[in-house]
Amino acid sequence: MQELFDRYDKILSGDLKKVDIPRNNDYKTYAVTNFRGGIGKTTLSFNLAYSMCRKYMTLFIDMCPQQNFTSLLLNTTEPYNGNTIYDALMEKMMGSAWQMENKKLSLRVQDTNAEFRDNCETCYFIPGSSRLFLFPSQFYSRLNEYLGMTSSGNGEKPVAILLKMLKTIIAEQMEETKTEKVLIDTSPFFAGGTHLAWAAADALIIPVRVDEQSIYSLELTLDMLQNPNSDFNVWRERAGIEEKPAVQAIIMTHCGWNRQADHQIDSASRMYIERAVDIALKYRGVFTTENVVNHFALLSDFHSSGRISGSKAIPIENLVEGRQHRIEGRKVEVNRSVNRYKKELQYAFNLINC
Repeated sequence: MQELFDRYDKILSGDLKKVDIPRNNDYKTYAVTNFRGGIGKTTLSFNLAYSMCRKYMTLFIDMCPQQNFTSLLLNTTEPYNGNTIYDALMEKMMGSAWQMENKKLSLRVQDTNAEFRDNCETCYFIPGSSRLFLFPSQFYSRLNEYLGMTSSGNGEKPVAILLKMLKTIIAEQMEETKTEKVLIDTSPFFAGGTHLAWAAADALIIPVRVDEQSIYSLELTLDMLQNPNSDFNVWRERAGIEEKPAVQAIIMTHCGWNRQADHQIDSASRMYIERAVDIALKYRGVFTTENVVNHFALLSDFHSSGRISGSKAIPIENLVEGRQHRIEGRKVEVNRSVNRYKKELQYAFNLINC
């Protein structure tokens, strides 16, 4: 544990940019996932998306029916009326019975959010849809229907074709957009879209807030990956799918700051971080390497900067200390802590980037 906290001090002092994790650049598709809402998952996804765009041509996908990731990339709260990931999934599942509009599925982020225009590679995103709330019942009904069928013409089990729908869509869209990496924002429940995101991902990024419910959900998440009797692994076995994602990063969010000592996490946050590490050690087999401490990053509670980033669709990297923004009729100023946040986010990004 002391190794982790000493590392945090070095990050904030500017003495450490990253740790070397073997093969961390081998993975192309990442899913940001946790079975709990309100932990800053979408704000984290948005800021990781910006960091990814500065190095790679990237495809982003919003698999959460709340569509917050879509709103940030569109830079608007207005409803989106074009094709969404829900339409693409339903077309795969229903065939000619589901008619998609004759419009592009992937949108160029630079056309909708000006923050991604400078110093960024061209990147795209597939919008989410509130209709993903309906998707689990449709998806599992079709899965159970396909379960009793014989193999398809190419020898693959029909249930495997359904479980790989999102993976197929990603492959098609990566080829069309010429993108190199994929980042998927998921919902805080497993059924439906998140299940498909896990089936499509090479690696998982798990945000964990420093509170009791998040620690519990972390163990649920890791157990879902490891336990052969979990819904995820039972369906993998039924489909004859061998590959599954591994955990590349656990990012602790809302860590409290000790005002009495520089670069020190407060005692309550330390306790939750220690518990998270203990859980990770228990499930070390689901990580991409055995040294699970190397997979942890610590993020402060972003306070006004996080609020500005989420409300104005501005990556924290682009926020300027002292600049004011108007949110819901009130002026909110970017305080000096933003410089600390930028170092923390850059380190977190480096966990998934060589």
